[in-house]
Amino acid sequence: MSHIMSQLHLDHLNLSRLLNVLKDKLDRLKAGERPDYQLILDVVTYIVDYADAHHHPLEDQIYDHAIAHYPDSQPVLEAVEQEHKVIRHDTHEFQQLINSILMDSIVSMDLFNQQLEDFIRQQYDHLNQEEGNVFPLLEKTLQNSDWQQLESRLQHHDDPLFGEHVAQEYKRLYKSLTQSDAAA
Repeated sequence: MSHIMSQLHLDHLNLSRLLNVLKDKLDRLKAGERPDYQLILDVVTYIVDYADAHHHPLEDQIYDHAIAHYPDSQPVLEAVEQEHKVIRHDTHEFQQLINSILMDSIVSMDLFNQQLEDFIRQQYDHLNQEEGNVFPLLEKTLQNSDWQQLESRLQHHDDPLFGEHVAQEYKRLYKSLTQSDAAA
């Protein structure tokens, strides 16, 4: 497995950890607990800042390379690239909703719970699509020379939450993750 694919798999595992945090928050909301909107916003902001800004564009460059060199992969890969655009839009909209709540806008709990549930489902569905269909297709299709070419031209971005150094804006989220890991 190439270094790039290893990194993409690791990113997906980390995103799954964050989605599990959101799922736990959703379960607590449905049980009547008060939401920690700031923590939910921290997760969504991480997804906007890292996943949508670095992870998905990296995948898209790999998909574009595969389409250019292996046209049979085009339908599957173009569909997932389109999914990235929809996810990016929906994530920004959900982030704006949370920001408006934090600025004292009134949003019904039913609406917020539904939006959160839809967000979680969309993210999990996307991860499952890539892990179950897209990544195996790439690993089967791309040759070592393709991976070497991609490695030489693609930029790696340090993960601001799961990387070597946790960015200041994610320290609270990191602390919450390590506490929930210790409790598990």
